[in-house]
Amino acid sequence: MKNILRFSFLLGLYLSLFSCERAFVPEIADAPPEIVVEGYIEAGVDAQPTFITITKTLPFFQEIGQDAFEKLYVNDAKVTVSEGDRTWELIEFCWDDLPDAVRQQVLLLSGIDADSIAFNICVYVDPTFQLLGEEGKTYDLKVEVEDKVLTSSTTIPFHTPIDSLVQIDLPVDSLALWKEVHGFISDPADRADYYRYFTGVNSPIVRPPINSVVNDPFFNGQSFQFPLAKAEPRDSMIAFDLYGLYQVGDTVTIRWANLDAAHYEFWNTFEFNAVNQGPFSSYTRIASNIEGGLGVWGGYSFSEYLIIVE
Repeated sequence: MKNILRFSFLLGLYLSLFSCERAFVPEIADAPPEIVVEGYIEAGVDAQPTFITITKTLPFFQEIGQDAFEKLYVNDAKVTVSEGDRTWELIEFCWDDLPDAVRQQVLLLSGIDADSIAFNICVYVDPTFQLLGEEGKTYDLKVEVEDKVLTSSTTIPFHTPIDSLVQIDLPVDSLALWKEVHGFISDPADRADYYRYFTGVNSPIVRPPINSVVNDPFFNGQSFQFPLAKAEPRDSMIAFDLYGLYQVGDTVTIRWANLDAAHYEFWNTFEFNAVNQGPFSSYTRIASNIEGGLGVWGGYSFSEYLIIVE
């Protein structure tokens, strides 16, 4: 039981934008709620359990508060994952249903602050832990809920590891105790590749930076150097000149992953919107690979690295 929630998951809030001259009201402002699926399956050493969250979209003009968040999660869905002739049914677990002892184990393993669990989080997982992702295989998702059927497929790509990591000094005396970390990757020439990375500092908990994905049209088949920026908490305040840097003495965990094209496109459009918010920005609809709803069902193949900044 203690491994049921060994993961952190993203609750995406789609932020509205307003122009300086007139209020922006999207065409879908009055659209009925849609089902949003977010789920992942991993291949690799210490892969996290496969899990799915199912929520509903919020009306554009709805005031967001704890009561609204309580109603986000969709319960009593039938969720199955299939690969070839094998099928696994995922079971729903909710925070309020877990015994206090198990909750404490979850908090300890995940690094989540107990004060941040302000509403009942529900997730669908494989309680047998037999659903393990394998590179090169395709996994089909089916969600049956509220007389609707949502489907998706994802393929876990073959993994391209990092060849080496380097620490780069900065040409500014005031930043002598700060470093950049770069990775060298040998990109395969016979396929299109899509990458994503996560970093953690002095903790096994990793998170993606603001720009965490890249594809290979400009370096296909070549060895390339890629900066691995420190991922800052989204609600943190940090000096601009220190953004993405690591301090001497930091222990850095890097998770480097391959993902398929549809999974990449979801995060590419999601992060584009997150970075380009503002009164003069343009809205880009976030890509989805969920048929019958919104969201993402994505596979990862990954490797992890641990370095100490010297």
